[in-house]
Amino acid sequence: MAKLQKMQAYLPSLYRPRHNPVIRGILTAWSSEDDHIVQAVQDAKEQLFVKTAQISFLDALGSNVGVFRPTAFNLSDDLYRQLIPALSYAPKQVIPTIKRVLEVFFGVGNPTIKVVELRPNQVDITIPSSVPSLRRSLKGAHHFHNYSGVITAVDTITSEITVDLDGNTKSLVENELQGALVGSGDSVISALASTAGSTGVVIQFAAGEDLSGFSVSGEWLAAKVKNYPGSFMPDETRGYTLTNQRGFLGQSISAGTQVPTVIMQDASKISNTPGFLAFNFGFGTEEVLIKYFSRPNNTTLLIDPGYTFQHDHVAGEPVNAIVTPYLAPRIRGDDYSIYLVGVTAARILAQKIVESIVAAGVVINWTVVDPVIDC
Repeated sequence: MAKLQKMQAYLPSLYRPRHNPVIRGILTAWSSEDDHIVQAVQDAKEQLFVKTAQISFLDALGSNVGVFRPTAFNLSDDLYRQLIPALSYAPKQVIPTIKRVLEVFFGVGNPTIKVVELRPNQVDITIPSSVPSLRRSLKGAHHFHNYSGVITAVDTITSEITVDLDGNTKSLVENELQGALVGSGDSVISALASTAGSTGVVIQFAAGEDLSGFSVSGEWLAAKVKNYPGSFMPDETRGYTLTNQRGFLGQSISAGTQVPTVIMQDASKISNTPGFLAFNFGFGTEEVLIKYFSRPNNTTLLIDPGYTFQHDHVAGEPVNAIVTPYLAPRIRGDDYSIYLVGVTAARILAQKIVESIVAAGVVINWTVVDPVIDC
């Protein structure tokens, strides 16, 4: 029985609650408001427990037991929920606790992770050089080329930020970041213009853009930088996944032409089944989702005869098979199409946490390895 009907049943028939418009209106308002109260109570209950609390409520529960959400990178609620018990109320055997902490950062079952107790006071730990869970939190990630660093100023009035680039190996030219996606944490905004240099670079956004996600001393990065021939990462916004089935173009192709038979230097790694191709992916002339029908031999691909190429291509450019729809990689990172290393903040944090939980006198020998992925 609905809540309104229950309330009507509680009143004596003298008041005719089902027919009297005034009484019925009052009961309807009460029952509706009561629904909101019940939902509010339920929502409040969920914020009392680590398994269901979210965002700031989860932060508060973690701080109650001395486990704070790391500020070095954006640790999701799901991963933070795993870290809280591992460092607080879970059993404190050293080796199991170390493994639980590392699983939070590198994924359960990561084959690179090895924790070996050589003797009572010595533990050897092998970990990857970077953290897949951190890379997955980089929304809209596409192309990277040292387009990252630290934010030194934020001006919400003029809609611009001032940044320094990491290291000294990259110096921007005027408007190099124009049209690129500039992100910090979960905020990603398209840039209108940028100044030159490696320090004090001003990135201009459209008026009215919300810059609340950008803060001084925070980290920033740029994705989808024009004409950048660099590394790439899985990106769910693309709607497809690049595979390691790759060959190299054996001919030149002119923009505006249709080439139903494409000559390849070597196409043996591309499957002889219908699918889609990406030409020169990661470069300014990339073209994707080009349908192909077969690979009659190791130097020939038969593609859609109705497809008109939008860019010029030259022999030697990579041609990758792609699959649709987008396939989310496992958190441990061993199935990434191309593995981007060098994201060290989370890895260093994981090492510090592990070192803080071991007993005094226990020596940890760290081995940090770069994952080897066939791509």
